[in-house]
Amino acid sequence: MEESGDLLLFLGRFHPLFLHLPIGFLVMAVMLEIVSKREKYQSLRPAVGFTLFVGAVSALLAAVLGLMLARDGGYSEDLLSIHQWLGIALVVFSFAAWWLQRQYEQKSTDQLKKAYFGSLALMMVFLGGAGHYGGSLTHGSNYLTQNMPNSLRSLLGMEQTKGPKLITNLEEAEVFGDIVHPILEMRCNSCHNASKKKGDLQMHTVQALQRGGDSGAAFVAGDPAQSLLLQRIHLPETDDEHMPPKGKTQLTDQQIALLEWWIAEGAPFDKRVADLRVEGEIDAILQTLVDPNANKSEVEILLANEPSMPNREKIDAFREQGVMIKTLSAKSNWLQVTVDKKLPVAELLAGLAESFPEQITWLDLKEAEITDEELKPVRELKHLTKLRLEKTPVSDAGMEHLSGLSYLEFLNLYSSRVGDQGIAKLGSLKNLRSLYAWDTQVTEAGASQLESQLSRLTVNLGFEVNVVDSLTVEVLPVGYKQP
Repeated sequence: MEESGDLLLFLGRFHPLFLHLPIGFLVMAVMLEIVSKREKYQSLRPAVGFTLFVGAVSALLAAVLGLMLARDGGYSEDLLSIHQWLGIALVVFSFAAWWLQRQYEQKSTDQLKKAYFGSLALMMVFLGGAGHYGGSLTHGSNYLTQNMPNSLRSLLGMEQTKGPKLITNLEEAEVFGDIVHPILEMRCNSCHNASKKKGDLQMHTVQALQRGGDSGAAFVAGDPAQSLLLQRIHLPETDDEHMPPKGKTQLTDQQIALLEWWIAEGAPFDKRVADLRVEGEIDAILQTLVDPNANKSEVEILLANEPSMPNREKIDAFREQGVMIKTLSAKSNWLQVTVDKKLPVAELLAGLAESFPEQITWLDLKEAEITDEELKPVRELKHLTKLRLEKTPVSDAGMEHLSGLSYLEFLNLYSSRVGDQGIAKLGSLKNLRSLYAWDTQVTEAGASQLESQLSRLTVNLGFEVNVVDSLTVEVLPVGYKQP
């Protein structure tokens, strides 16, 4: 009876088990070398040579097993070559460090000292390099950095990562690009990418997915049951052919349903959701992929994200001066502020803008004796959504300070000195919806011009009352009856 299997490949699969031994022993040897320099720990010095020797032998064993494992294939040739040569260099320099350590112990010359510590340094460089490229072979080339915080990425000059893409318009979403590919990227690409191709299958691009692997095509368009991709997914998790392998994060029922739907609809790579049949369960699943903010205004999204907590001591200080400060709700950090006309409005406004530039979203300055120049601090309130300036002497020049308030939604200018030139400066406020400008110098033409720029804006110029020119009333005697 012919025995199946491959002995070398069988032994090679012990490489992941043994590769951690040289890491532990060689790092420990360097630590012992450093620590034993101190008089208190000189007793540890004899252990340095032994630890280096065990580390070198385990590095050799791991390298041999790694060469056996490479016969399995499915790895990027470039990465594999770099990993192999770094591993071989590690073996050479770990044995060199062990031999030089023995020589240095017997004869402490400057030349031997430099050679020994130089070999230790190079050994650690090759250890780190071999480990990094080995991890890239197993987990992908971006494994080390894929979860790096964006703050650290910016510090290192790296491109920032983006979170999962949410669909804003379901009908226009690309079926493969927006729905299917993200599933493959999350659950399949770690083993089937540019640097690692288990079963000679890559799934990181359309062309690679269409090409298939050693077992044939990954899918059969229009036939989910005959598609190898789904067959492997539906195998019991204990089966060696099950994908993703046991221990990896498995696909959810919803993700599997979407893959089945895509293949059943012909596995298109260039069609939108609107081009395919979407019924029942699939429609419900697709709705969960839609961005919950897709139909919300920028102001609603802004107010749903709380700012940092305002300084309570400063709030109390302004309240003691007569300023009314409240939060939008009991648990909110957004502030609504009212400054009474009897207070030193200009001085208080400057202080409020400096103290709460992120938190003030409603501001009431009605009837305040405030000049255009004194209104300048308002421009610092970048999250302002409602502003009341009715019955103030603010004029066209003051509107310049409002032109950068991109979240401003409500503005009351009733009975102010603002005219057409002033409101023209508000043309960049795309979130502005309500502008009250009756009893001002704003004309219907000026209001219409601004409304044409801002499609969601309504400019309220007050009510027009049609007075009857003449009204004749016939007065009849009490008790008079119509004949």
